[in-house]
Amino acid sequence: MRKLLVAVIGMASLSTTAGFDEKVAASFAGKYEVCAKRLGNKPGYKLKAGRLKAEANSIHIDQIGDGGYLKALDKAKKKAWKLSLKKCKKIADRL
Repeated sequence: MRKLLVAVIGMASLSTTAGFDEKVAASFAGKYEVCAKRLGNKPGYKLKAGRLKAEANSIHIDQIGDGGYLKALDKAKKKAWKLSLKKCKKIADRL
């Protein structure tokens, strides 16, 4: 009986979905990571790119325990690659 209960709980945890706060955190972290990567080679933005990466890492540390966060992060990163370089520079300047 216990093995069945553990199996059911394990399956339920694999199919978790991200809540609103996890989706918002994943969106910001995804944007910060992608923009850090894109701005890393641009003159004048190397330090800002490092700061973006550090901010993304701090968001990861806060949210990493949740299974739905990782799925939402992958989705957000895919969307973030469509951002223009101008938008990434704007995000880096704000931070």
